[in-house]
Amino acid sequence: MSKAGGILGPDGGPDLLVRMRGRAVGAMVCAGFGAYALYWWTEDAINDATLGERRVWFGAIALVTAVLVVWAIANLAALRHVPRVALDKRLARFYRIGYAIIVATEGAAISVGGPILGHFHRPELFGQWIGAVVGIHFFPLGKLFKIPLYYWTGAAISLAAFGSLFVSGTPLSSAICAGGTGGALWITAAVTLSKNLQSLPAKAAVAVAPEE
Repeated sequence: MSKAGGILGPDGGPDLLVRMRGRAVGAMVCAGFGAYALYWWTEDAINDATLGERRVWFGAIALVTAVLVVWAIANLAALRHVPRVALDKRLARFYRIGYAIIVATEGAAISVGGPILGHFHRPELFGQWIGAVVGIHFFPLGKLFKIPLYYWTGAAISLAAFGSLFVSGTPLSSAICAGGTGGALWITAAVTLSKNLQSLPAKAAVAVAPEE
């Protein structure tokens, strides 16, 4: 029986190790898209910076992203030493289909944003549209993969997207949306990776522990 877990979901269950590997992959994805969002934040927030200043920001974003990606790879490497569990085919199919539906819906929602905003003569709001869609898609993801943290991620990104609409000035509004999105994704990745291996069963934890 699954134990009630914390922000990463139940600490047990037959699909625990599968979910742990999925969390690490999800953290890697959050790191990458967080970097992308923060790149656009630099475009909007420091558009008057010199080339040298931009390189510093880009270097910092690349460095943090690299750290998160390597951390995620280390999580996956640690889990390689844990005996694999044969996941029930119906449960595996449920995860695959559910994830595919969520991602496909997200992509479709983003793709129609341009024409809709163009129809209302507000193409400058496309960044907020993307932010809102990305934020909202975390809610079904959290439900599907039993990760309560994703609810907070979705709420933070949605708040940045919708809240930025109340700020006058297109560059500042876009910067708030992009910065909030990128920051939320990076925090999600860091929290996930810092707690992911804590739910390893005791025997498995011994198996992956470094030898003295």
